[in-house]
Amino acid sequence: MRASKVTAIVATCNRAHYLAETLDSVLGQTVPPAQVIVVNDGSTDSTPEVLRRYGDRIEVIDQENSGRARAVNHAMPRVLGEYVWIFDDDDLALPQNLEHHLAVLEAHPEVGFVYSGCSIFYSHSDGRVEHKGPMRMPDVAEDEIFVRMLEQNFMQLQAMLVRTRCYREVGLFDPSLNLCDDYDMNLRLTRRFAGKRVDTASFLFRQHDGLRGRPGALFPAEERSRYWAHENRQIHLRLRGELELSEYLPRSLGAGQLDEPRRRLAFLQRACVMARLALWEEALADLRHALVETMPGVGLGPPERDICRRALGKFVRFDLAIEGLVDHPSIEHRFKRILEDSANVDAQQTFAFELSRYGWARLRQYKLARAARALALARQIAGVRSWMPRDEATVSTTRTSPLVVTGSR
Repeated sequence: MRASKVTAIVATCNRAHYLAETLDSVLGQTVPPAQVIVVNDGSTDSTPEVLRRYGDRIEVIDQENSGRARAVNHAMPRVLGEYVWIFDDDDLALPQNLEHHLAVLEAHPEVGFVYSGCSIFYSHSDGRVEHKGPMRMPDVAEDEIFVRMLEQNFMQLQAMLVRTRCYREVGLFDPSLNLCDDYDMNLRLTRRFAGKRVDTASFLFRQHDGLRGRPGALFPAEERSRYWAHENRQIHLRLRGELELSEYLPRSLGAGQLDEPRRRLAFLQRACVMARLALWEEALADLRHALVETMPGVGLGPPERDICRRALGKFVRFDLAIEGLVDHPSIEHRFKRILEDSANVDAQQTFAFELSRYGWARLRQYKLARAARALALARQIAGVRSWMPRDEATVSTTRTSPLVVTGSR
């Protein structure tokens, strides 16, 4: 492996207190990049002084403050390497990041990118460092990477190595996005190119206080999940109009005219993507197509049941899907009606299970109103009674089996 094949890009703005650590970790790879481009995005702190210490080991581009997307776009025409590694100005690369990623790309010329995981740590304002452990990543088959990325971004640019030609083909980062420009780019990459996972952490993801976002649209770090959800909705409403239905299937299933089983699977998957973001108008339309109009009454297979479970799962740290149901009676009524019309016991019980699990979790947190609504909806959907645990031992049991089918009494 030749280090000259890699160009690293670091966009930075007012992170002088983290930047040197970041650049040392990028330059200190066991297989170091031959080209490191740092874009100074209008910093007003001591960033220029930090950068001068690196001399000709880095190339510096200065621009007026205009955000990460434009900063990376500014660097792209100068890329000389066959591979591009985009790194944040406050994170730390583990020493074998590039070595591990290069090994996979050079062994698999058919692959456009590789990705891996990371470990999280928190830098407190008083200098303390708190290690949070590895970030959870889903175990995804290679032909399902794009489909599962539609549900939620599980790739970080810092943990990816991408062939330069792939970036050239999909175009530049979207500067209109405040926080999800990386997610938008990753969707474009995973839609068009095959990828492989490297089963090791490759960088340390630093969390800290401070403002995020582009100029004119800054927000505090603790609100980033709200911005993620907002911009994810924008992205997926646009993609809903652009993607063929078959693109909501694994690549191995999407070729040719879709038969009824594949159409149902695709509608369920698109409903899952929409529901997770509480885009229930779109999700309900797809659920009706999947469960009422396509193969009505026919039981679900394991992949379909998994999709239904994920449809009511968390988005980052929020239960957007379930709370979008139980907080809006009209949506809840239409959801319940679709499941009744479907006569699909598998779907009814799968959704009821997830609602019940959420309900018991909220009870333990003394969030009684939403708990009551979720448990009531679960009972109505499944046509059975759920029960309230009476002691702590039973409460722990309900974390894995929150809905108990007891029949009528």
